[in-house]
Formats: sequence, C-alpha cells, structure tokens
Amino acid sequence: MFHNDWITYDYKDLTINEYPNKDFIPTTFQDALARQAKAIYSDVKPTVFLSGGIDSQAIALGFILAELEVEYVYIRLSFCNYYDQQDYFFATQFCKKHNINLKIIDLEFDKNSLRDFLLEKDYFNTSTGTGTIFLLEGIRRYKGDGIPILGDGKLVFENINNKCKGLFKKPGLALSYGIKLENQILFDYYYNYIFQYYEHIHRTTPELQYLSKMEAKNLIYTKLDFPFRPKLSGWEFLDDTGDYSSLSAIDWSNDHSWKARLTRGINVIVEKLDLSKKYIDYKLENQKRNSTRFITLYEFKRIN
Repeated sequence: MFHNDWITYDYKDLTINEYPNKDFIPTTFQDALARQAKAIYSDVKPTVFLSGGIDSQAIALGFILAELEVEYVYIRLSFCNYYDQQDYFFATQFCKKHNINLKIIDLEFDKNSLRDFLLEKDYFNTSTGTGTIFLLEGIRRYKGDGIPILGDGKLVFENINNKCKGLFKKPGLALSYGIKLENQILFDYYYNYIFQYYEHIHRTTPELQYLSKMEAKNLIYTKLDFPFRPKLSGWEFLDDTGDYSSLSAIDWSNDHSWKARLTRGINVIVEKLDLSKKYIDYKLENQKRNSTRFITLYEFKRIN
C-alpha cells in the first residue's frame, strides 16, 4: 500500500514508521517529484489519471522528469452531450507541452442515468465527494493493466500561536469507496519524498510560517511555474451555465472554500435532477462528519 511501509494504515489507525527519511536531503520540488515517481515505478506498473488540475499534472511531471514511460488516462464526463471544456483544455494543453499520448474514457450521462448512478452508489448517504465518485467510476471502466495513480492527499501548513505544523489527512473512504487502497496509489502518500520536501520549504520560508493556514500543493504554482487556473472538482460538466473562466480567486488555505468556487457539486446535482433541497443537507452533514482526519507529521516553532 505504501513504499517500504513508511506508513501503515488499516482504514482506521495510521502509524508513521519512517519519517523523516534520513537518506533524503530535499533540494527542489522537481527532484522530490522524480524520486516519488521512481519509487512507484519500481514497485508497480503505473497509470496516471490526468485532469486539468494541478494535482494530477504535478504527478505526471514527476514521471516525465524521471524519464519513465507510463500510461496517461483522461476521464471525459458529459451530461446531455455537454462536457467541461475548461478542464479538457488545461489537460490537453499540458499533454501538448510534454508530448503525452492521452487515452480518453468517456462517461456520458442524461438525467435518468445520472439519477440511477448516484442512487446505486448511495451518493447522498456517504461523504464521497461529487467529483470523486465520477473519478472512481472512470477508474472502474479503465480496461488497462496499470495501477491507477491519483492525486488525492494534501499536506497543510498551519501556524497557531507561533507553533508551525504540517498536517495531512488519513486516506479516507472518500477515495477508497468502492476501490481498495491496495488497488490504487495516492501519489503524495506513497513515500515520504513529497511531504519531506514540503517540510523543508516550510521550515526555511518565514513567509509561509507567517500564514495561519496554507495548502502545500500551491507550491506547484510558485515552484513549478504552472499557469494559474480556476479550481475545478470534476463535476463541472453538470453545470453548463457557470462561467468558470471568470473564477479568478485561489484560496491558498482551502481550495474547497466558497472563495474558490461558483457553487457546490451537490447543489448542481439537486438542481439537475429536480430533487428536494433536503438532499443538500444530507450530503453536507455526511461530509462534515468525515472532516476530522488530520494527522500531525511534524511541528516546530516559528522563526520570528
């Protein structure tokens, strides 16, 4: 499940067995990404599930920098023949830049098939994210023999009363719902290179220590020179009215906040399916119960 069992996890308790990695001295983000990719490639045959977002594209960059040949798959979701052109644009632009042969899995829905799909997956009674449940379905329909490499899992920089911490979430049932963790790889979790690089930057950058909260993945913009883009979550193919190209805010502390979004996936689904708004409350309550899974990886006193 994790390289060298640096962490062990039974879906309930998580134990950190090897951190920090005494054989690794962090230097650049590019180096950490390439090392992480090599660790994965040494253990499995990877298939990178690519989207228009920075998480999956940073993963892909790791394999590119390591000069490893892997399969890249894009899940193109559509509702009544409408698909998310913005996500597809950012994905294909990345592929053009890096000469990637992108394989496409099409998932097509109409009102009836969408309703049946969500009820079958018990979507309204679980904490599984709206975009995640479609990603999982795309993985189920994948016919190749590679192990899916996914971008779930983020480290958060925190400063409370001048005590700085690096926090990460236990891999929850959100991504493992229907697909066991043993049958997928969460890139940042697989070994400790990425998290240790993040800690190195946190400890050596007073400006980051000043912030009360920041998602470390935003270093993808500042350290890897990725073009800025609106935050997308995988369900925007259902929203054919929102102008996502005008969504210019990036919330460094929480990419799921209202500052970084036009609406929620559950809101769009309830509208598309003409459901009672009580379903929004059901979904949000389930997600709220699943929001306290953070583990402290490291802590230190802020540099004044």
